[in-house]
Amino acid sequence: MITLYDYSIIGVYLLVMLAIGLIFRRLSKNTSDYFRCGGVMPWWITGTSAWIASFSAWTFTGAAAKVYETGTLVLALYWGGILGLFILWCYTCIRFRRLRVVTYVEAVRLRYGPFTEQFYTWTKVPLLLFLSGVGLNAIGVFMAAVFNIDMTLTLIVLGVVVTIVACAGGAWAVLASDFVQMMLVVTIAIAAAFLALAQPAVGGLTGLLAQIPHSYFHWSDLARAPLIAGWVFAMIFFGLMENNNLEKSVMYLMVKNDRDARRMVLIPLFGSFIGPMIWFIPPMVAHITHPNLAAEYPQLLQPHEAAFVAVCLDVLPRGLLGLLLCAMLGATLTSMDAGLNKGVGVFVRSFYLPIVNPNCPEKKLLRVGKVCTIVFGLIITSVAVIVSKFRSVGLFDFVNQLAASLTVPLALPLLFGFFHLKTPPWSAWSTVVVGFGVSSLVKIGVTPDVIQHLLGWTEPLSKREATDALLAATVIGNVIFAGGWFFLTTFFYRRSSAEHRARVDELDQRLHTPVTTADDHASEEVIYRLLGKLCLFFGSFILLLVVIPNPILGRGCFVFCGGAIFMMGVRLVASARKLSRQAARSREGHPVVTVSLQ
Repeated sequence: MITLYDYSIIGVYLLVMLAIGLIFRRLSKNTSDYFRCGGVMPWWITGTSAWIASFSAWTFTGAAAKVYETGTLVLALYWGGILGLFILWCYTCIRFRRLRVVTYVEAVRLRYGPFTEQFYTWTKVPLLLFLSGVGLNAIGVFMAAVFNIDMTLTLIVLGVVVTIVACAGGAWAVLASDFVQMMLVVTIAIAAAFLALAQPAVGGLTGLLAQIPHSYFHWSDLARAPLIAGWVFAMIFFGLMENNNLEKSVMYLMVKNDRDARRMVLIPLFGSFIGPMIWFIPPMVAHITHPNLAAEYPQLLQPHEAAFVAVCLDVLPRGLLGLLLCAMLGATLTSMDAGLNKGVGVFVRSFYLPIVNPNCPEKKLLRVGKVCTIVFGLIITSVAVIVSKFRSVGLFDFVNQLAASLTVPLALPLLFGFFHLKTPPWSAWSTVVVGFGVSSLVKIGVTPDVIQHLLGWTEPLSKREATDALLAATVIGNVIFAGGWFFLTTFFYRRSSAEHRARVDELDQRLHTPVTTADDHASEEVIYRLLGKLCLFFGSFILLLVVIPNPILGRGCFVFCGGAIFMMGVRLVASARKLSRQAARSREGHPVVTVSLQ
């Protein structure tokens, strides 16, 4: 049951998020600072942000619903990305850093020219705003299930908070809040999983494994093998595409050099492997303790999306549910503020600056970016409200099908074109057009009856088989036909203009020129000090919650969560003092090391 303690904790959390925006606002002196932290952010902060941006409250609503229904099959989505992350670590991350741009669409201009830059600006920005709105809608589902309050009001309040944080502090505030939220999400998820397994009705991990359906580990019970294989292939390709296309370069442009770009990949690489095994435990437990979620949550369009929260309502002590909701808010706010910052950066740097006001000074451009942040934040919030009114399918399938139909065609030129440079300038937008056509034809022509006939099956496809088949057919069709079209355009490269070939040569030279920016102790000291104080404050606040009347196990959860965040703050403050001493010695005996915005 929600208590006054929970409401108070959420209120304090929102105030902390607002404070982050105000604290980091003075670090943005130009658009490079505002959109990519000037290329001087420590690798462990950007790595944390890259990992936590890969999930949101959708993980605890849409994905949790899929776990409740199908079990470990959902791991194919998360573990499928490990191959893409490994390729990113081996090769792509360094090439991302060497682009030396502020936004990824500026890299698109280097690769394909000004027309394609505008094409991606006017297709990706609206799509990015829409997907951010869908992510915000996910937390609305969660909050409505817990508080039984109006979802529209919830979405508006959250949208305003995120917009203020992103507007005030830019990328600095986004990454700082990501780090604090990561600490909260991980510790709360561990506590929720432990308490869920400790229920007598569950009997620990061995009891859980003994009671869950056979289909949770035997995927062939869920659907026929060819369809499962096609769905798994789609998930693996999503992971490969998501982590290695030009759009992903945004995070890697924020670190100092090639070495840090490679080091930061280690956090999402290991996090993607370990994380799902923790936060998928509660929805699996829900299959035992809440076998009829539809009856418990009739107000939700998709009742299974409350699987995670239903278990947490059972097991979390007073006050900890408020922290859980803060963790859910943090996961979603991370996704939304990162999308907001990215979308504004693309619009300002790739439309306003080159088209509207080419001679705009940096100070005015920074002001324009902040105004656009407010406008885009309002748009994202409006989209979330609209989606909540009209969505009729589960979040998991909704997001995946949207990705297959729209983002795969858009991402293919950003993926293939980053490794294969010798294509004409029109190869990107024409590949996207072909991909949209393939997606439309698959949607119209690949019906369950057609698939049944092609595979020679006598039994009709179930609803879930039909959904998985459409997803797999869309991805495979785009890879074969749209991807094939992209590589066929190679034959026209020699007919390209001298200007285009010169751009490609310049990009190729950048990708082979290392970024070796030296460490700047003064800049790092500010980041460590501010972030450390935030962790100390928030960790202390959580530790104080141990006074809430709870059983000893419940009090121990607050000690665990608050202690982890507090100790991280202690470590950061100590590191800041060490860096301050190093900077002082550098000023006394050596020239001051400066950081060029490479």
